[in-house]
Amino acid sequence: MKRAAALLVLLALACSREDRASLHRRPIAPAQSSGWARLNFDAEAQRQKRGAWIGDAAGRSIPFLEAREGLWESRTLPLENLLTGRDPEGRPTVEFTLKLPEGWQVGERESLKLDFDLEGRAPWVTQVKAERQREGGGFIAYDPASPLHLYDLSPSGSRRSLDLPWDGQRYRLTLLVSQGEAPRIRGLSARAETRPEALEAELALEGTLTAEPGKPRTWRLTLPDTDRIVGLDLLLAPPAAPLRPDIRIGESPEEDRVWSCSDLVWNLPALNTRATRLALAPVQAKTLTLTLPEGATPQSLRVLVRREALIFPAEAGQAYALHLGGEAKPAPGSLGALPSIRTLASRAPLSLGPRESDDQGLPRREGADQRARPWMPWVAGLALLVLGAVAWRLFRQEKDLAE
Repeated sequence: MKRAAALLVLLALACSREDRASLHRRPIAPAQSSGWARLNFDAEAQRQKRGAWIGDAAGRSIPFLEAREGLWESRTLPLENLLTGRDPEGRPTVEFTLKLPEGWQVGERESLKLDFDLEGRAPWVTQVKAERQREGGGFIAYDPASPLHLYDLSPSGSRRSLDLPWDGQRYRLTLLVSQGEAPRIRGLSARAETRPEALEAELALEGTLTAEPGKPRTWRLTLPDTDRIVGLDLLLAPPAAPLRPDIRIGESPEEDRVWSCSDLVWNLPALNTRATRLALAPVQAKTLTLTLPEGATPQSLRVLVRREALIFPAEAGQAYALHLGGEAKPAPGSLGALPSIRTLASRAPLSLGPRESDDQGLPRREGADQRARPWMPWVAGLALLVLGAVAWRLFRQEKDLAE
């Protein structure tokens, strides 16, 4: 009996043993100066972000925030010196200065959301030339990867707003007509927002489009690995008038879901205009399918990726590490109580080093039933043997008393 009880104790301890083999950490390149630092996940860290935490050399947990949409509320910015009219070439233009709230500086949010009040007769399409004025200097034009467009193609759709990285205070916007007659600019409003997906994608992954068997006008693209997709760069074979593709994203037909997108794409060389950018709400996926209207054909498709980032207070020259594979070690307090953060657009992100073993990590705590599941048949069998032995012993004692 004593041996059986000891064996039961050993089995119970084995059931509760924690496996540390999955624990690992990634060194973080030291910050050059003290202040807010941004750490971007790479593909491997992105897949293992559950339970991730940042620690210093002594293993103390450092508080951090996830850079995500809605982390800081949108804030309407009043405009000063608003001027609307036409430039020397007769193109509609508007100039304005942002009036900053008390205590704010340029770049308190990642981007500016500009909403236009436009008056014109549809259909029309205009490319937007956006410029900002540097302090004490002239205007410098943005050079986005894909041209900025406003359009009204009723009833097909319209776009009267655009997003710009916030790195200036005085702006000038000019409408370059591509189709129809450029609308008149009657007014403008601006909001400061934190929208990581509105910034330029950090990666543009090329892929091979393959026709989907049995599905007309449908193509599939598969990435090398699951990644965080924030948009597509779709080039149509010309001529193609503005259209809205049907996008489905998912790992399998059961998980496929239609992804709503308000953007239009087109390619009209005769009019010297085309649009290729389709913005999507961030989604983790490896495959996507694209369905186009009759007669439209894709020439190329690039998947735009922007991985998640963490923001934390870093001291210059200090060693930090990203701990992965286990439970998160809590850090005291909440950074969300601090004022606005100006790091995402102003500083280059810190880089992650190679994977190494982690003696400071916390093993993931699984439920007792999950830990014990592989041992349950043995434990149940042993318990039956012990109960049988006890019952046999009681039976023998009663028999001896009866004799």
